[in-house]
Amino acid sequence: MISKSFIKSSVTYTIIGALPFASSILLLPFYGNKNLLSTDDFGLLAIFIILSELARILFSFSAESFLGNTYIHYRNDKKNEKKFLGTSFLFLMLYGSLFTFILSIAGNLLFGLFYPAKSIEFMPYGLISVITGFFNGVFKAYTSHLIFREKPKPYFWSNILHFTLIIVVSVEGLYLFPLSLAGPIWGRFTGAFATFIWATVFFVKHGNLSWDRNVFKHLIRYSAPIYSHNILYWIISNIDRYIILGLLNQSSVAVFDFAIKITLAIEFLQNGLSAAILPKVFELWKNKNNEPFGSIEVNKYFHVFTLINLTLIPLYLILIPYLVPVVVNNSDLYQSFPLLPLLFAGMIVRIWYYVLVAPVYYFQKTTILPKVFVVTAAFQITATYLMVNLNGVNGAVVANFITKILQISLMFFFVKGFYQFRANKAKLLYYPLTIIVLLILTTLLVGQYSAIVVYSLIFIFSVALAFHTYRKEISISWIKEMLTK
Repeated sequence: MISKSFIKSSVTYTIIGALPFASSILLLPFYGNKNLLSTDDFGLLAIFIILSELARILFSFSAESFLGNTYIHYRNDKKNEKKFLGTSFLFLMLYGSLFTFILSIAGNLLFGLFYPAKSIEFMPYGLISVITGFFNGVFKAYTSHLIFREKPKPYFWSNILHFTLIIVVSVEGLYLFPLSLAGPIWGRFTGAFATFIWATVFFVKHGNLSWDRNVFKHLIRYSAPIYSHNILYWIISNIDRYIILGLLNQSSVAVFDFAIKITLAIEFLQNGLSAAILPKVFELWKNKNNEPFGSIEVNKYFHVFTLINLTLIPLYLILIPYLVPVVVNNSDLYQSFPLLPLLFAGMIVRIWYYVLVAPVYYFQKTTILPKVFVVTAAFQITATYLMVNLNGVNGAVVANFITKILQISLMFFFVKGFYQFRANKAKLLYYPLTIIVLLILTTLLVGQYSAIVVYSLIFIFSVALAFHTYRKEISISWIKEMLTK
């Protein structure tokens, strides 16, 4: 029987792990206030935030995965545990400090090289963002370790501190220094610095700060593939903003980035649903003697996943034009609304990604992922550059969508080599594909007809198609059973 403490800690890790998403949403009314932040600065802030995330990935060498997933091999021996923690922390500090020093010197040169015709300075906010990324890398390693150390309380309070400082300092900074990046940039720095100190105290207290060659070799061997994967994932997720900045301007970055932020709610929903159903799917495969094929029982969970997404996405699309103006008064950002149908079509494509990646993780075929991501990242860069040149921000959205299609196609090509699908095509293929086609058509029709009318028709059609497709099994109790059984 599952213990109450396990359920409580799982809820803590899930909810608190979503705080970065929550901070992005909570700060949007302030970032989207034209009296506090200009459209150009909104775009430039997006550039610095994703630069900070790149710095976190680069400087940590994915040691957070090593500190979490391999802790089980060291925890039974206090001496080995101290070596494990001490060597990992020293590596984070040395590797991160070296990269921070290099980027602090090369930052202005790189910005000048990539954006020669733009009046964009790396100093001071670029450097602060890089240092923030370094601090966040150490903190991320600490929190990843806490999960496997089964310490939900320090995980909870350290993340609450990080979240609170970002919100409070960012908002106060915007009111003290309106129409400046000072508040948002220093807000993120303050949160990162405070929790960096928190993490450092833990590593110094629990680790032996001496170099152990075997632990270091293990770290490099384990983390290197994940490191390359994380860098490629960052490219696929964020490089479009840098290309838009180079070919267009900061305001265009703001419009595109705001549209992406709106879709984060669906991404959060998908990640949460995935976390709920994958353990159940894995258990089914285990009970079937790890045989790599689908079944009616496995498919039911992905049917729920699909149904929830395809019902809520059209509804969310209807609500956005009404909800956003209530909290965001910068009308320049409303230019993102016409971009949303195709972006949400891409979010529906992600449904298939979750279906395909489940057997990859369970049957330990993760070598597939770097192959897929290398090709996808290269295509993303090329397609975005060409499409933005042809059609501005709209071109970036088209490139984003096509890249997702390519990614799914490559995943299917590799996965079918070891896994036998036994899917209900009407539920997992034709139903999502129909809504995708409708959203693509909507991109063309919204200029001629009322957007709300078109979105409402799609929602009505999606619900009707859902009842037709799931007519033999659909009910609230069925959905609840699939998510809680």
